[in-house]
Amino acid sequence: MTLYSSILETLYSLAGTITPYTAWSVFREIKKGGALSRDELEALQWQRLSALLQFAYDNVSLYRDFWGRNGIHPKDIKNKNDFCKLPVLTRAKIAAGVQDDLLCRGGDTGKLASVCSSGTTTGKPLRVFIDNACYNHQYANLLYGYYLSGWRLGMPMMTVRNYAHGDYQGKYSSGEYRQEPCEALRSIIYRCVHRKQLLPPLQGGMKPDEAYLDSIYKRIKAYSPYLLEGNSYFWYVFSKHLLERGESLPSVKGVEIDEVCLASGQRKIIAQCFNCPVYDCYGSHELGVVAHGCPAQEGNHILSLSHCVEILDERSGQAALPGATGSVIITDISNRAMPLIRYETGDLASMPANPCSCGSSYPLMSSVAGRTINSVAFADRLFTEEFFLDRILCFDGVAAFQVDKSAPGVLAVSLIAKAPGLRETIEEDLKKATGMPVHVSLVENIPLERPGKARWVRS
Repeated sequence: MTLYSSILETLYSLAGTITPYTAWSVFREIKKGGALSRDELEALQWQRLSALLQFAYDNVSLYRDFWGRNGIHPKDIKNKNDFCKLPVLTRAKIAAGVQDDLLCRGGDTGKLASVCSSGTTTGKPLRVFIDNACYNHQYANLLYGYYLSGWRLGMPMMTVRNYAHGDYQGKYSSGEYRQEPCEALRSIIYRCVHRKQLLPPLQGGMKPDEAYLDSIYKRIKAYSPYLLEGNSYFWYVFSKHLLERGESLPSVKGVEIDEVCLASGQRKIIAQCFNCPVYDCYGSHELGVVAHGCPAQEGNHILSLSHCVEILDERSGQAALPGATGSVIITDISNRAMPLIRYETGDLASMPANPCSCGSSYPLMSSVAGRTINSVAFADRLFTEEFFLDRILCFDGVAAFQVDKSAPGVLAVSLIAKAPGLRETIEEDLKKATGMPVHVSLVENIPLERPGKARWVRS
């Protein structure tokens, strides 16, 4: 660790004693949590979770009405098994009422920060308010993930986001962008503490732009960052570009990916390019960082002091078996301004059967296999985005693709490919793997979704 990093850590610690910004003390608590026994960690989580349930019942009208109609009172919730009997909170349920019903009683929105879910594939964005304590916990979770990669305060990093991300403040999205809380403070922290530089985002579509990728390479080489983070599809495309040219960036010691689903094959390409670990960062705008990969690369550690994660079988609504893909349900324990309890994220993932070999007590979840709405159901089988990524991008010469499932029982695939014959090969492969009629069309480019994300499957 550098002297600058040591000074910054001291200042962060001091800030927690004289200002409302207590993220560093929360960060240290998270580090200690991973060293507890699993029983101790679960007991501490349950203590916080049960306190949240009583608070929500007393102060949030949506839960008092929602649970009351189901004959449930917090005093009846004695353990995790009872907790799983609480009804799942869906976007549809929130939309059917008044979103302000999720606010705690007496909540003054003028004194709260707000964040929004993306809403890209699920309709209207959900606006969620958070208080200072929740914001500090979200930032502490972010730092914890960075530190797992070996990065420390004051070490340089570089980031690419989707073009409408709030960090760009509308620079690439015609003035329309998702605002982030505490923008002025974030800018100062990014510049002076994280030493973060924002790289220009993908804009023209999913087709690789070689001139753009070359310019990014020059900027990274000149800055020599320790950590790269952000849009996983960008880092995959960039890694393939560098491997084809035999280029390297030896300063990079870790890559943290988020925003877009990638399968294990694409992560291996990124790891091969930079000769370093690739860390998953799972979360959302409305929930913050929920889970993060570690050097053991066996899954993502759920930050269970602030989040409770369940994986439910989509048919039965019960807990999925270890290793089985199911619906991700999350409770944000740190947010009392607008609690999200047993909130259906729309994501698909699984829980590994065994704990991580790194020794941390934080439980594991897999990388996200995609979103439910972007999956294809056929003949009692569910084909996720991860399935199509593994199946299609494994062919040399494929640059990008998008599956259109709008016609029931038929797959239409748009393909950007450099090698001849791939259209017929992939068409036949997908027919055999899915049992569905498949039509593959070669295209010059595939548009990005409106916020700037690659979307693998669409209706």
